[in-house]
Amino acid sequence: MVELHTERLRIIPLNAENLKNLIEDPKQLAQKFSLMSSDSFLDTELQQAMKIRLAKLLDDQDHYIWYTNWLIVSKSHNCTVGGIMLKGLPNANGEVIIGYYTLPDYQRNGFMTETIYAMKNWLLSQPDVKSVVADTEKNNIASHKVLEKAGAVLYNETAELYYWRFI
Repeated sequence: MVELHTERLRIIPLNAENLKNLIEDPKQLAQKFSLMSSDSFLDTELQQAMKIRLAKLLDDQDHYIWYTNWLIVSKSHNCTVGGIMLKGLPNANGEVIIGYYTLPDYQRNGFMTETIYAMKNWLLSQPDVKSVVADTEKNNIASHKVLEKAGAVLYNETAELYYWRFI
């Protein structure tokens, strides 16, 4: 199993069973990975995003790491601090799309910048990956700063979203 490590974090791709536990029973998932249980859970919007990830993962379980949520675990706290999602295999242009979240209790600690930096480096070392793309809502200043710190470049926008790229 692929697992990424940074100085402070473990980044673990969730198989179908573990992703289902994240959605339905996060305390059981914490127990399975021997993590401290948290009172921070996914909000309704994130649960819906995870259900979409799970449906896509179940369609292509051989490539689950490209469709799932990767759990971000703080080594020092031994608990989940957030997640980063891959939204599929590289497209025809070699782009991989990511999405991410930090649980409220762990925001403003640099965990997501560290995660994105590690993930984009790993992704860009994979065959067929030429760039990593993220989109953010225009009013999500914290997410803009995270992407900028990790080296992303703003390359497009719509009325609601900014589009960022790592190459």
